[in-house]
Amino acid sequence: MSTSQFDDAVEGYREGLRLFVEGDPEPCWRMFSEDDEVTLANPLGPPRRGPAEVRRTMLAAVANFQEGGAFRFDEVTTQFEEIARHAASDLGYVVQLERSEGRLAGRDETVVIELRVTMVFRREDDGTWKVAHRHADPITTDRPLSTAVRGAG
Repeated sequence: MSTSQFDDAVEGYREGLRLFVEGDPEPCWRMFSEDDEVTLANPLGPPRRGPAEVRRTMLAAVANFQEGGAFRFDEVTTQFEEIARHAASDLGYVVQLERSEGRLAGRDETVVIELRVTMVFRREDDGTWKVAHRHADPITTDRPLSTAVRGAG
C-alpha cells in the first residue's frame, strides 16, 4: 500500500491547524471523520465523542483565536516536530509536538502554545483518510509524577 494518501492527510491537517490558530476551524473540521465513533481530547476539557460534540468542542477552542478572543494573533507561526508516523491499510497514526508562537493582537506580547499530540487516522469508505481521534495536551517536557496525582497529602 502506498502511504502517500495518508501522508497527504497528515499534511492537510497540519495546514488546517495553521488556519485554526488564525481563527478558522473549517479546514481542520473537514479532516475529521463524521462517524459516531470520532473522538477529540483537546487540552481544554475532557474527551468528546461524536461529530456534534467534536464540532462544539472545536468551535469553543477556536473562539480563543477569533476576533475578541484572548489569543487573537496578529502574527503566528506553527511548527511540528514529528515523533512517529505509521500507516497500515486502513488505520494510521502520527505523534507530534505542535508549537504555535505569535504576537497577540493589539499588544507587543508574544505567546507560545506547545502541545503533545497523538492523532489516529482511519481510511473511510470513500477511500479518504480522516481523523478518527485526536488527543492533545500541554505535556512537552519531563515532569514529576506528583503533577498527575490528585488528593495526595
